[in-house]
Amino acid sequence: MTAASTLVETRPKSTSAGAVASPEVPLGRIQVAVTLLILLGPFVGVIAAAISLLGRFPTILDIVLAVVFYAITGHGVTAGYHRLFAHRSFHATRTVKIVLALAGSLAFEGAVIGWVANHRRHHAYTDRIGDPHSPHLGAGRPWSQLRGALHAHIGWLLQGQSTDVKRWAPDLASDPDLVLIDRLFPFLCIVSLGGPTLIGWAVTGTASGALGAFIWAGLVRVFVLQHATFAVNSACHMWGSRPFTTRTSDRATNFAPLAVFSMGENWHNLHHSLPRSARHGVDRGQLDSTARLIRLLELGGLISDVHWPSPETLDARRVSESGLHALAGQTIDFRERT
Repeated sequence: MTAASTLVETRPKSTSAGAVASPEVPLGRIQVAVTLLILLGPFVGVIAAAISLLGRFPTILDIVLAVVFYAITGHGVTAGYHRLFAHRSFHATRTVKIVLALAGSLAFEGAVIGWVANHRRHHAYTDRIGDPHSPHLGAGRPWSQLRGALHAHIGWLLQGQSTDVKRWAPDLASDPDLVLIDRLFPFLCIVSLGGPTLIGWAVTGTASGALGAFIWAGLVRVFVLQHATFAVNSACHMWGSRPFTTRTSDRATNFAPLAVFSMGENWHNLHHSLPRSARHGVDRGQLDSTARLIRLLELGGLISDVHWPSPETLDARRVSESGLHALAGQTIDFRERT
């Protein structure tokens, strides 16, 4: 990335479709350093894990901790950040809201309010100028598909893009609980790595046990989860099937190989067709552990007003042989409160 990519544009760009591109703003040195630390730290852990395999395989404790922390933090992002806060797919009690926000913050994917603001903007401008991470905006250029995939997967995180929280996430910005958790994000990153490390030390009583848990249930777990999420931005807008109708520019797809690691977020075409749906994997055999978690919380009386898609709604949204009935021009208010 060169310095040219961080130049400030004094006026936002407009397109014929009416989309407005957010102006690029300079990334400060501290912001760049923190972003690189969040992205490269887990990668260093993967390298350390690969090296450690030459002399020591992960223990059962390492694997159990990695799976448990992956499930907790991953569902914090999918059920909390995404389906609750970004799309209001259900209404949660204050306790559940706080727990999901904390769990999502442990995933090393950004503080909750900024995450939601960027995601709502992505839906408003999907695969058009204004979308913070579309892989399709550079079409026609040399190596455009590869460049687009890299941009959508990780490159956009290193570009200065202005997402107005007051516009895209005013409901979250006015919630004292979420504002506090948002500010605690750096500390929660430390907890995310320190938690498994301390458990590894407590169970084994050895530095080796603590280090193994730090590498496998800390850094490697974060790395895999980050890239499962990033792949929804990239792979799920490039490859896969599109059985449901979306707006004209929207190229979201269902990409089955990501089902387990993304906890159901990979059924992205359905999600873009019905953004408030609490279930993304709606067809037979489509794994969606996030929807299962939401159902369990509903059965336990901890959440309410869950937006489950009816068979009639799904049938109406399916692509028919007669062609698409795209939702061109429809405005969706992702800030709606429940």
